[in-house]
This record gives sequence, structure tokens and C-alpha cells, in this order.
Amino acid sequence: MKDGLRLKICNSFYRILLMILMVLMGICIWQGLFYIGGVPSIEKYNPSILILGIIVLVSGFIAVAQVIKSCSEKALRIISVVLLALILVNLIIFGIYLKYVPPYDLINVHAEAVDMLETGKISNIVYYAGYPNQQPLTILLYFVFSIAKYFGITNYNDVGIIFNILMIFLSAWFTYRICCLWSLKAGIISLIAFIVDPMLFSWSSHYYSDTLCMPFMLGGILLFLYAERTESKRKRDLFLVLAAFVIFIGGKIRMTAVFPLIAICIFLFIKNTMHLFFKKISFIAIGLICAIILSNSITNIYGVRDRRYEYPITHWIKLGLSENGMYTAEDNNNTKAQNTYEKKVNENISTIKKRVKEKGILGLEKLFMKKISKSWSSAAYTESLQTTVESYNTLYKYTIGRSAKAFNYWLQIVRCTMLIFAFLAGIITLKRKENINAWMFITILGGIIFYLFWEVKPKYSLCFLPIFYIIESYAITKLTEFKKINCIKIQTVDQKETCFNSQSLQLWMKRLSILVIAFTMIVGTLSYFQYVSEKSKQKDLRVKQTIAYGEGKIEEIGYEGVAQSFMAEGDFNTIEINFVNPKKLKEQEYILSILNTKGDVIHKEKFSSDSIQDNKMHAFHLGDIRVNKEKLLLTIRPYRQYEEYIGVNTATYPLYQDYKEPPDYYLNGCLYVGNKEEESNDLTFIVSDQHVDSIFSQRIFILLWSMVIIIEILISAFFYKTIGKREVSRIK
Repeated sequence: MKDGLRLKICNSFYRILLMILMVLMGICIWQGLFYIGGVPSIEKYNPSILILGIIVLVSGFIAVAQVIKSCSEKALRIISVVLLALILVNLIIFGIYLKYVPPYDLINVHAEAVDMLETGKISNIVYYAGYPNQQPLTILLYFVFSIAKYFGITNYNDVGIIFNILMIFLSAWFTYRICCLWSLKAGIISLIAFIVDPMLFSWSSHYYSDTLCMPFMLGGILLFLYAERTESKRKRDLFLVLAAFVIFIGGKIRMTAVFPLIAICIFLFIKNTMHLFFKKISFIAIGLICAIILSNSITNIYGVRDRRYEYPITHWIKLGLSENGMYTAEDNNNTKAQNTYEKKVNENISTIKKRVKEKGILGLEKLFMKKISKSWSSAAYTESLQTTVESYNTLYKYTIGRSAKAFNYWLQIVRCTMLIFAFLAGIITLKRKENINAWMFITILGGIIFYLFWEVKPKYSLCFLPIFYIIESYAITKLTEFKKINCIKIQTVDQKETCFNSQSLQLWMKRLSILVIAFTMIVGTLSYFQYVSEKSKQKDLRVKQTIAYGEGKIEEIGYEGVAQSFMAEGDFNTIEINFVNPKKLKEQEYILSILNTKGDVIHKEKFSSDSIQDNKMHAFHLGDIRVNKEKLLLTIRPYRQYEEYIGVNTATYPLYQDYKEPPDYYLNGCLYVGNKEEESNDLTFIVSDQHVDSIFSQRIFILLWSMVIIIEILISAFFYKTIGKREVSRIK
């Protein structure tokens, strides 16, 4: 009796959680359609195009699900193999042709993992004692690089990319296997959801915690679901131990990967009697203890610990309350300036209290909306994190280059569609009073609420995407399982009743199709004038490097000048350099030259210090320089000797100076101050090909819009045939 009452209360509690999640999903959908990064998106996106794309994609998913229903099991398994192969091919293509120079944290992790091949232990105490959560990832990469070294492979960046590709592919397979526990059809839909969302593909060369934790998280979930389905008590207990163990290991790589384990515990409490709940929890506890012992043992052998440098949890909450809810150099420096762990905590708490008081309820609400938009609603916003690409190519051009408009639209359409299906999944679950899949809804809810308070970045939602694909598959599967409507009766004003059976809905399908296609043509015509006829300044990047998080140092140009070698990936006409001129030196003249490998000067021009602003990028418009993956040398020398000189900003990370192989921020590039080569240092500059151009060429735009109309016609034809012929009977 008591257990029965408790289960009723728990089920009611779960329904409340579901309703909270649906409210948050509704906010995310609204933010995704009309806001990007917390600010109105009307200038970046046309909501009409987003809504149109969502209609087409939702209809396409339903149509594909209907087709899959009629396939044999053998055909479904062949389709599964083809889709998995397609995912792997896409990951490899993106990994090869969209290589990003690793951002700050990944540079630390990669460099330390490589250095560990010689030292056998983490040596950068200041960084890793400050960020102990980075140690498990570094040690994992060290093991991977050690295997590569054993086989004579020393290009560790490529090894990291290959490892990341395999981990993302493994995540796709685990997602498929989890959905197959409902049905093979659901598994195929999850793979389709994976393929149509290029987000994880675009991060295939970014072997960081956001993607590497995913297979541990999903593998643990799969083991837990096996435990729930097996009739063998021994297998059930073993699966529970392994599930907790694997998920916790994933949580050591990225903390949020442990959220499914929390959701599983809540799910077990909701579903089971107290006796059975404690029995299952005890085996989960065993798995956790084993994982903790193993991870602590490995960390003790390879890791470091010093509380003086460690950032407390309060630091990340403080960052979460900053203006944008993200990392700021000022906040980081304030925490870092405290010389003990206790002082860091006190400084953080003081700042947290101050910010909560200053913002008030309305200010916090505004901040939370902005953070939701950044984390969950804005798919294309993630592109800003991948700021540097190793080589300019066609894939780069159409993903984050100047012709990326369609790609960004597609990312946002897919994200909004995913959120809509998550919302519908919540409604279906509430209607059917199901708690069998409570773990996946609680996981997403936990992630959203957690990042309301924690420091947030758009990429932090990456590890949750497979859970969304699972929910999306669940929603689509359930929507296509509804039985056909036998009859719809409509009472008219004149008291006549019109009866529509399933066949008579064909006319309405035709009218709806014509309306959607007409809307597509109107939006396409208006968009043509916006994206094809309108000219705008474009920048094709050839080399890009900026000082990350304000780190770096100033190099005075001096009498002998400075020089930077770099690999130009294509034709360029503009170079932007970050100069420093704090004393506002005037009437000084300098010579900028560009030389090829033979020493021939291919461009030379004189410029004055009068035009140099302190800490500002100064643009040199060079005229067209024709090169194709050619190494060049840029030199800046004074026209005559001066008592004082202007300077340049250089990207440098002092933490790397003790490494055997310091990272190079340009492909095959090096900075020279005078005639001396500077290690682990590069000039901060951007090389690009700038010109005025349309966002879309006429041919590409017409091709894309024609494809949309053709897809709409095909989907409409499918539903038209599925519904049947029109039969209308009028009853008085």
C-alpha cells in the first residue's frame, strides 16, 4: 500500500518534470526561431525560411518513417548498414578537409599528452592543478598517442582526429542500438537524424571532451537498458555495475556526461518499489566505487594536484553570472590572483552575491534566456568557436566560409525541428502516462537547468545531441504508430453534418500542398532579392590567428624589424596585423614586404605610424597576390632608425616554453624578431581575400530553392497517395 502511494506520488512528480521540460522546450523553440545568441536574429536569419524548412523537414521525417514501416526486416538491416557507412564517410571527409587549429584548452591538452610520451607524467602543474577536470582527457589521449607511437605513427594531431572520428561513430552506433530496443525502424530514424544534422560532423577534427565523452555516456545507457530488459538477475546486476562504471568514466572526461546516471537513479526511484530500488542502486554504487578507485589510481600515477592553483566550483558559477554567462578574462584573473583555495572561494561567493543583487529577478531572467539561446537554441552560433582552419578548401567555404549561409540555415532548421520533436515527445509521454523512457527526458532537463547556473558555451550541448536524436526517433515512431482515422464529423452552421473518412482527406492534402508550395515561391522570390541581388563585403580566409583570451606578448619592431613566415592556402589581397602604439608615435615610416621562398619581393609598400592605432587590427590592401599553397615571408622594417618603435602583438603561451614540441599557430609558420627565430610565438595577423559579392550566386540559389520545391512536391505526392481517394457524404 505504501509503495503504491509512493509510486503514484513519483509518477505525479515525473509528470511535473515533463511539463517543466516542455515549457523549456517551448522557450528553446521560440529562441531558436527568433533569437541567436540571446539577441534578435531577424538580421541573421529570415524566420519565414526557418519555418518553411522546419515544415519540409518534419514532413520529410514523417514520410520516411511511413516508408520504413513497409520495409522488410532484411531491407531495414541493409538500410542500417548503409546509413552507418554514410555517417563514417561523412566524419572522415569533415575530419580530413575541415581541420581546425585547436583552440586554447585543446592546445594545452594535446601538447601535454605529447609531452607525456617523454616524461610519463603530467608536468604542467600550474594548468592541470588549476583545471583537474582536464587531467583524465589528457591521460586518455596520452594512452592513445602511446599506441600510435608503438606503431611508428608520430603525427599525433591526425591520431587525435582519427580517434575522435571513431568515438563519434561509436556514439552513432550506440544511439542506433538504444533506439532499436523499441524497434529497428526507430533505430534507422535515429541514424537519419544523425545524418541530417551536420553539427557533430563539423566537430570531427575537434578531439576534445565534448565529443570524446559521448560513447561512454551512451554505452552506459545501453547497458542500463539491457539490465532493464533481461530476465536473468545475474546479467541485470552485472549490466547495472558496468553501466555506472562506464558512465562515470565518461563523466570524468566531461562532467555533464554523468547526467544520464543521475537520471537513471531518479527513473529507478520512480518506477520501482523501495526494496527493488535499493537493490538496484546498490549495484550502481558498486560500479561507481570501482570507477572511482580506477580513476583515482590512474590520476595518482600520471596526474598532479595542488589546491593553491585549483579553480573551485564557485568560479564556474561566477562565470555563469557574467554579462553573457561565459568565460571572461577579468573574472578568470580575479580568481587566479587569490593565492589560496579558500580565498578563491570567498572571492567567488562575494562576486556571485553582488551580481545576483545587481541583476535582480528581471536581470537573471534575461540572462537565463540568453544562456538558453546560446546553449540549446542556436545551432549555427557554435561556428564562432571554431575560429581557425588549417586549410582553405571547398568544404570550408560552404560550412564556415563566405558561402556558409545555406549551411547555417540548415543547422538552425535541424536544431528547431529537433526541439519541436522533443516537445511532441513530451506530449505523447504525458498522454500515454509512460515512464519507461523517463531517463532521457530527465537527462535533457538536468542539462538545461544545470547550464542556467554554470558557465556556458554553445559547444557544451554537443554531448547531449545523441539524447535528442533518441527522443526525436521516439517521437517520430510514436506519431507514425497512430491508427488511421476512420471518420471525422464536422457540424456546419446550417446544422448539416459533413462526414470525412480517411480517403476524403485527400482534397485537404492537395490544398495544403498548394499553399505550402505557393508560400515557398513567395519566400524564395523575396529571399532572392535579399541574398542574390544584394551585394556585401566577403572575406575568404587564407590564414587566421588571434590572441586567445588576451594571452600573448608585445614585440617591438626594432631597427631590424620583425618577420613572419606562413603558408598561404590561396590567392589573397588583404593582410590585417594587430599593432600596438600606446605612445601614439607619429611621423614614422615602415616598409611592409612579402617575399616568396626564392627571396623575390612580390609586394612592397610604405606605411606611416600615424595610421597605427593601439591594439587595433590594421588592414593592408595589397592588390591580388596569386599563390596556391605557397610558403611566404612577411617582413616589417622601419624606413630609418628611430629612438622608439611601434610594436606588434604576438600569440604566445608561456606555459608551453618547456615542451619538447611547442605548438605552431600557423601552418609551417615561424616568427622572426630581427634575425632571431622565436619559438612558440607567432605574429597576430589575418590573411584573406576580400571582395564584394552576393551571399549566394544565382545558380546556387535557384538550385537550392528548386530542390526545396521538388522535395515538397514529392512529400505531398506521398501523403496524397497514402491518404486515399476523396469520398464525401453529407448527412442531414
